[in-house]
Amino acid sequence: MIGEQQSLVSVATLSPKKQLAFALLIFERMLPGLAAFSKDTGFDDSCYLKAKDAAWAALQNGAIDQTLNEACLNGAPDTEEFSHELTSYALNAALAMSDIVEFTLDEKADHIAYILTLVGDSLHLYLSNLEPSFVSSPEKDRRIARHPLMEQEQRRQDEDIRFLSELPDRFDKETISALRARASTQTPLLPLAR
Repeated sequence: MIGEQQSLVSVATLSPKKQLAFALLIFERMLPGLAAFSKDTGFDDSCYLKAKDAAWAALQNGAIDQTLNEACLNGAPDTEEFSHELTSYALNAALAMSDIVEFTLDEKADHIAYILTLVGDSLHLYLSNLEPSFVSSPEKDRRIARHPLMEQEQRRQDEDIRFLSELPDRFDKETISALRARASTQTPLLPLAR
């Protein structure tokens, strides 16, 4: 998607710590879908919450233990095991966290690109389900690309990038507190009716 490419180009200008913070802000928007899925199905999301906390700590301390990533990948929701309406969204959030952990280890931009793809896929799936039809068409894809939820997420990513670019390169407790405050005031990626 064009928006993903624009965000990726802009994120690439940020330092690795700021790229990690960008990924965490996105994950925080994805997390409510995983949490709702876990609540409804009894799925254990604790390793993703633990990995999220470790990733926030990595903004000051560096990389995360690879074994945490392995545990999260091995425990990701299986779309063949679960038939819940949020399974795919929960899986995308789990995969996003895995890429965040991987990014703390190698700082490769392809992890950020994949997270942006997961966000786009989640929104596309959600919006496709609002307009059920067995056939995907270029017109349907254009309507989805112009949908207010898709545009809202692109705006949030752009705003996150601007916010991060204005932060100091060295992340102290005050900077991380500002990031956590920003994350806590965001609306979820998907409008979850609960």
